[in-house]
Amino acid sequence: MKHLLAKHATIKHRLYSLYYSLFSYGRGLLILTLSLWVGNFISQLLPIMIPGSIIGLLTLFFLLAFQIIPTRWIKNSCNLFMRYMTLLFIPAAMGIMDNYTLLLNNWLPIIFGSIGSSLLVLLLTAWLTEKLHKKTAKNFDLSDNNEEKPL
Repeated sequence: MKHLLAKHATIKHRLYSLYYSLFSYGRGLLILTLSLWVGNFISQLLPIMIPGSIIGLLTLFFLLAFQIIPTRWIKNSCNLFMRYMTLLFIPAAMGIMDNYTLLLNNWLPIIFGSIGSSLLVLLLTAWLTEKLHKKTAKNFDLSDNNEEKPL
């Protein structure tokens, strides 16, 4: 994009830069959309209810983790989504505000459910972290004992 705005750039360079930017955004959006469609298709085939968007994200994750798709292909599109993510939450917030009477009638279970689940996640994370740290420390001590000590 810098080449597009540079004063010394020729028309040819500006058009190439514009073409490259548009192609980069289009390719990334196409990959993201295809992973969503694949996730929705797999979700319809499974006998259990898992949202297609979650399966699509997992599909995209595995494609990126095994480097089937290079990260540079979707980097620009992901940055675009991250930049304007707050706009993507507006429809969901408006949907919640349409049902505010339901929220007012059930505020107590919502508050206790939120606090209870947060505490459960906090305690489970703390327990698991402590267990992993003890296991790591134990393995580290065992590896130190295997080394030969000088006489």
